[in-house]
This record gives sequence, C-alpha cells and structure tokens, in this order.
Amino acid sequence: MRGPLNLDDVESLYAAARTPEQHREAAGQLAAWAEEVRPSDEEVSAATLLVSAGEQLSSSGDLQGAVDMFRRAVAAEGHAPPDVRCYLHQGLLGAGDFAGARRVADELRRAAPTDGDVYLFIGENYELVDDLHEAHRWMTMGLLRFVSDVEQGDDLAAGDAALLVRARYRIRRSLELPTDDYDALAESALRGD
Repeated sequence: MRGPLNLDDVESLYAAARTPEQHREAAGQLAAWAEEVRPSDEEVSAATLLVSAGEQLSSSGDLQGAVDMFRRAVAAEGHAPPDVRCYLHQGLLGAGDFAGARRVADELRRAAPTDGDVYLFIGENYELVDDLHEAHRWMTMGLLRFVSDVEQGDDLAAGDAALLVRARYRIRRSLELPTDDYDALAESALRGD
C-alpha cells in the first residue's frame, strides 16, 4: 500500500526516467495513481497526475498517447495550473491537430481566464510551432486583460503583465513589427532602467 503522494513524488518519477520505455512506465504509474487519488495526497489531484503522465508520454515520443492523457486530465477531478486545457492545447499542437488545438484555445478564450499564465502558456504553445501571429494574439489578449488591474495597483496582475510584456516583445521582434508602448516597457526592463 502506498503512502500519501505529493508533487515531489511526481517530479522524482520524471527525473528518473531517461529512456522512452522508462517514460512510458512512469506514465503508467502516474495514470494508476490518478485512479486512486486519496484525501491524504498533498498538492496532487487526478488531473495533475494525468497531466504528468501525458508529459511523460510526450517525452517518450508517444504524442497521441500524451493527447489521450491530457483529454483524461481535462475530464478528471482537480486542478492542474494554470489550466489543464493548456496542456491539451500543447499536446494537440505537438500531434499536429491544429484544428483541435484551435477549438481548445477558443474555449479558453471564451472562459476569459484570470490567470496570466494561461495566456502566456497558450501563446508560447503557438510560438513553439511557429504560429507567431497566433502567439502574438494571445500575448496581446493577456496583456490587455491585465492592464486595467495593474493601473488599479493589483500586484499579482503586475507580475502577469510583466511576463506577458516580455514574451510579447520577443514575438513582436520575430514578426518584425514596429515598436509600440509595451515594447518600450520591455526594452526598458531589459536595459535595467
């Protein structure tokens, strides 16, 4: 009988896996644990375990298996920060299902997330597959979502906005877009002004 699980247990499985077979074995262990989550498990939900299993499968090269795990995670109990659908979006893009990824992104957009990491995650997912226009759209959408909160003195929103400004700046440079006010903020931060 196993003891209570925590994030260290999940991370140690990932760190120990070196070969595709070890990643698949770790994914199997995580999926089994997800079936038996207990109240004594700390910081670990079925969703977080299934997301970790999907990441293990992705590392093994089994992209479709990873997508299947991420789908299970979306349907499972619990939270996987910033939003479990971000991992499904990433998996779908990695597997080449751009239409499916677009549907997940649209669902997230309609939900109007309050966590800036969602916008950053989705934007970076698009950046990784070289869809820089969509990456820029998500970074800008997230930044605009938090600007009014920052102006009202919300420190958490300021942190989200700062990350989005820097990531958006990187993407805008890749797109060779003209400098705007937010880019000027990013340039100032990079210089240490």
